[in-house]
Amino acid sequence: MSHPDNVNSTKNTKIEVDDHAPLWKYIKRLDKLGKRGGNTMFECNYCHNTYKGSYSRVKFHLLKMSGNGIAPCKKVTDEVFAEMKKLVRECEHRLKSAAPRQVSLPNTGSLLCSNVEQKKRKGMNGPLNRAFQNEAREQCDVEVARMFYTGGLSFHLARNPHYRNSYLRVSTLLGYVPPGYNALRTTLLQQEKRHIERCLQPIKGTYMEH
Repeated sequence: MSHPDNVNSTKNTKIEVDDHAPLWKYIKRLDKLGKRGGNTMFECNYCHNTYKGSYSRVKFHLLKMSGNGIAPCKKVTDEVFAEMKKLVRECEHRLKSAAPRQVSLPNTGSLLCSNVEQKKRKGMNGPLNRAFQNEAREQCDVEVARMFYTGGLSFHLARNPHYRNSYLRVSTLLGYVPPGYNALRTTLLQQEKRHIERCLQPIKGTYMEH
């Protein structure tokens, strides 16, 4: 006989679904959780075991995926499993449809695409190569400008010395990829916090002496 809580899966359609983490719908949260991400205590609505982790562990548990430090749920029926998979697919489709489409950059001429081989054959200092370099710089300028426009960034950021220094450093690193969302809000943030605390330590020491 199935547990009464199992009926919540198909009939509880009024629960608001987060397209980025739809399977929270099938889980009971036992402590507070941010809008998205982060670890939390949760109880599975089917096996009623309690776990701690992020949405990825919820996904592994309910979709019966091995790994990620959590056991697959043995109480999820084939019918509910199919419902969950369908919900995940629908959410992924909505996110993909809502994602901003790649818009071509202005001033994209034939030099950027078709004359690379000519540039290689005619050397690195000819007029063709100089034209290619000028166009490449224009494209970089447009990408940077579009980052400001689409991200709602203040133009004052362009006066921040770290803004220019970051690009100067990148120019010396072939294939460099900037840090992503998670690295900026976790690893790099903690690293910077520790660095600032070390820098402030001598100042704090003078206060303690007085």
